[in-house]
Amino acid sequence: MKRQVPLALCFLFGIAMIFTQFSPHSYSQDVYKEVINWGLIISPFALVLAVVTLIQTHATRIRLRTEHWQYSLIVFAGMIVMVLFGVPDGPQNPIVVWLYDNVQVPMDATMFSLLAFFIASAAFRAFRARAFEATLLLITAMFVMIGNVPIGDLVWNKLIFWIPGADNPESWVNSTADGASWFRQWILDIPNTAARRGIILGVSLGVISQSIRIILGIERSYLGGGD
Repeated sequence: MKRQVPLALCFLFGIAMIFTQFSPHSYSQDVYKEVINWGLIISPFALVLAVVTLIQTHATRIRLRTEHWQYSLIVFAGMIVMVLFGVPDGPQNPIVVWLYDNVQVPMDATMFSLLAFFIASAAFRAFRARAFEATLLLITAMFVMIGNVPIGDLVWNKLIFWIPGADNPESWVNSTADGASWFRQWILDIPNTAARRGIILGVSLGVISQSIRIILGIERSYLGGGD
């Protein structure tokens, strides 16, 4: 029962969803909508399971006095306050709105600000010109970063005067006033888009093959491993 029933359900629902995606018949679309409604019903139960797991994890940290266990108390305090004021009156409660605007939003901004330093350090390690590909990546990244700031267009317009064969540099400046921004956007729209489509295509093929393995019961890791 623990394996045969989940495998049978996975196979049936997998075939049904494939059928609904490639069949425009009204019956298949009704089946698709019904499955989506079932998913909406199951989602709250998954949320309850996630909350229970969160409580168990932080309760264990508090009981064992692990490192930084005091932050688990803050987690419980935030959950209790949001539930007490959010459940009766909904998300429009002034206290809930204040907590979201003055606690949640600043924490999100802080987290993304810290991530910027990690990204900068990773970029410094990755952009070392050790090979032709790394050098090309470094040059492209420099053009993109310079094109994202106003000084990039100023530098572009100054460099035009040093281009050999530029008989009338002033006209070049007027016609390419946002030259750095234009070149940056060209890199993002043409080479970057082509590379992204190639990556997405490869990932899609991988997802399709993995989905077929799951539907046919070849891949069973979602059941906890084993045969």
